Amino acid sequence: SAVLTHHDCMLFATTLLTIRTPLRAPPVRMQLNNMIRTLMGGGGGNGGGAVSAERLEDAAPSWEALAAKLDTASTDDERAFRQDLESGRAARACSLASQRLFDLPDGEAPRLTLFRDTAAWCPYCEKVWLVLEEKRVPYEVKKVNMNCYGDKPAWFWAIQPSGGIPVAKLDGQVIRESNDIIMAVEEAFPDRPLLPQGDPRVRPLLSLERELFSAWFRWLTSSASEGAQRANFEALLRRVDGELAASGGPYFLGADLSLVDCMFAPFLERMAASLPYYKALTLRRNDGWPRIEQWFLAMESRPSYRHVQSDFYTHVHDLPPQIGRCQSVPEAEEFAAEIDGSDGSWSLPLPEDDGSLLQPLQGLPPRAAA
Repeated sequence: SAVLTHHDCMLFATTLLTIRTPLRAPPVRMQLNNMIRTLMGGGGGNGGGAVSAERLEDAAPSWEALAAKLDTASTDDERAFRQDLESGRAARACSLASQRLFDLPDGEAPRLTLFRDTAAWCPYCEKVWLVLEEKRVPYEVKKVNMNCYGDKPAWFWAIQPSGGIPVAKLDGQVIRESNDIIMAVEEAFPDRPLLPQGDPRVRPLLSLERELFSAWFRWLTSSASEGAQRANFEALLRRVDGELAASGGPYFLGADLSLVDCMFAPFLERMAASLPYYKALTLRRNDGWPRIEQWFLAMESRPSYRHVQSDFYTHVHDLPPQIGRCQSVPEAEEFAAEIDGSDGSWSLPLPEDDGSLLQPLQGLPPRAAA
């Protein structure tokens, strides 16, 4: 007779559930466990047709076999990519990397460990990540879930009682807030400084960033006073655009990138993705705030940001689990269809950017070099 696999047992149990579940059934997990025990001869029924544990066969391949199969199927470029990741000396940032060594001598361990989210979707982790990449600070990465995507391991709760991320360990000291991490990094690694000493523009600009964030968050997650909230947000965008113009650009403090840009980047990125999708307001390629577009283009010209930045499609779908339901307006349906690709406007490989795309692609490398 045929040998039953685990898959056979689960399929049979699921079929039984669909045809024999009583009106007041025990939890599905309990039903499945009872049925599997019955199938394996462990009781829970009359014993007829029971299958002993010896007759079950685990047909899943081992991890070693899967790794060998992957290697066999990989191209030379794919193998080189994985080797670069493992070495920590890849030419560009990657969310899959477990370490970034930059110019650290062989045999030396990084002084800093960054604890960040597994999917690289956390904006507070992103700004720390961007600072480390821009300053070329060697670091290791430990990944944990955001609260909305799963449980955190016990070892992480031991170092961060609140459960919040990011967390960093620098020279053995645990630092638990993103801004505190950034300032500690700036002090511990003075090469490539990102904070001009004594610049009076820094504090007001950081306050403006928080004001813009708050207005975006309230508007995105609410349908109340839609017109007033839109007007308030657009007024703040004009202020941001004006500050960029006053600095001479393309960055917030002028010709050079600073910590101010690293603070603005994660949320301007998410605003540019979410507002067309939910509120029918575009930030990119909008003549109402041309300096903001110039800032985006300058940021995307930097490898430190371009390979950390995410895309519109990812953000519009990773935001609701993090912040709650985002409220849409009917006028946004056309933008949403374009971002989702449900209108047929894009597929892989991505189209060439002729200046009409909702999400600009100029920052992407040419296909031949990708």
